[in-house]
Amino acid sequence: MGKATTVDELLRWAKEKLKNGDPLREARRALVLATGEFALPGKAKVPPWERARFRRIVEARARGVPWPALEEVTGFLDFEVLVPPGVFIPRPETEELAELAIQFLREFQNSPRVLDIGTGTGVLAIALAKSRPDAEVWAVDKSLRALRAAKRNAQRLGVTLHLLRSDGFSQVPGKFHLIVANPPYVSQEEWRNLPKEVRNFEPRLALDGGKDGLAFLSRILRESPAFLLPGGALLLEIAPAQKKALLSWAQASGNWAEIQVLPDLSGKPRFFVGRRC
Repeated sequence: MGKATTVDELLRWAKEKLKNGDPLREARRALVLATGEFALPGKAKVPPWERARFRRIVEARARGVPWPALEEVTGFLDFEVLVPPGVFIPRPETEELAELAIQFLREFQNSPRVLDIGTGTGVLAIALAKSRPDAEVWAVDKSLRALRAAKRNAQRLGVTLHLLRSDGFSQVPGKFHLIVANPPYVSQEEWRNLPKEVRNFEPRLALDGGKDGLAFLSRILRESPAFLLPGGALLLEIAPAQKKALLSWAQASGNWAEIQVLPDLSGKPRFFVGRRC
């Protein structure tokens, strides 16, 4: 970064480091994160400690670190959540899953019980708790780091979650009206082809669904009927290529009164829906 001290000089330096995408936009975003200021004059001098932070942010972005990991925050529906290092960053498709789950939750009265499997930052559980303050919402994950993030986010947003460390359903108590999950569903081949900012900086545990991406989905589909009340619903986010296998397994099991896969906003098969007999 040399002798760069002013806003204009720092932005020029950053543009050289950030060669992909829109370098100037990225540089300005880094400067806002480093300084906390949105409209600094071009000739304004930046204090040394903020310059150092700016340099670290720019160099991290040049290595491919995702913005939510740098900012440790991301938006979801109408709220923001903290995303500490090592916790999965929520995606837009999961906002669609949340909206779908909220619609299903309206069917149930008298304090419905809800379970979010693999809660991560807690976004699904929080969205459901916000939409139905009377609901008893359980959020489980095998990662302590994820559970700490979910607890902090729930506290910040003023919602009550029942947080539990559990590998899938292993420690889950009772039966539920609604079970939702965005489980790992990326196949091993797809994992190898993911962008480096995903492979290098997000937890593989939250993405890798095994050889064909179906390891966790098949387990949830197999075990969830024992945890659903009659007429209860299971909602899963899936990869489009997994539609046929999941519908076939669900139909063969005889546990479901209704099964379907709904599209996301781009028209791709994305959300498995099962209604318990």
